[in-house]
Amino acid sequence: MRFRNLIFPFSLALILGGLSAWLERISTVSVEEVKLDPTKPQYIMTGMLAHRFDVSGSLKEELLADKSWQLPDQQNVYLQNADLHTFLNDKPQYTVNGLSARYHLEEKKVYFEQKVLLEKMPDNQRPAATVETENLTVDTVAQTAQTDAPIFFTYGKSRGSAVGAFYDHKTGKLDLPHQVKALIYDVKTKN
Repeated sequence: MRFRNLIFPFSLALILGGLSAWLERISTVSVEEVKLDPTKPQYIMTGMLAHRFDVSGSLKEELLADKSWQLPDQQNVYLQNADLHTFLNDKPQYTVNGLSARYHLEEKKVYFEQKVLLEKMPDNQRPAATVETENLTVDTVAQTAQTDAPIFFTYGKSRGSAVGAFYDHKTGKLDLPHQVKALIYDVKTKN
């Protein structure tokens, strides 16, 4: 009689133990790490639009591209027909576009190539400005742009060409280091 009282609990424990082992076996997924081909994109996006905001929540940067992709284990995101727009207090400051570009994730720099155009919007202190070149590096943190390639520029009514350029948006200063040819119009304001 005592043996009959123990059969049900032992049977139940044995059945539940077996069920638990079987469920563990079928629910365990073996993950096999696959090495990605370093020459093929890890992902591709079409119609990319990215925003970065400052600490107050205002729009700081907007990056658009027709197509973007990233190769495995790299810090660069490659962009096709890229446009970078920067803002200060939600007001447009400058835009840069090029047929191709790459954005370095850690450095927060955009390396534009092929038919690059930088446009600075006019403000209360400075007129509109443009720089046309074949390649341009934009540091989004320092708010600078530079190239060693030939450029064509306009600044208000002034225009010219040079080899190489460094533009600091914070100071509004454009340095032209080599072979500068320019027609300068200095507009005097009446007091």
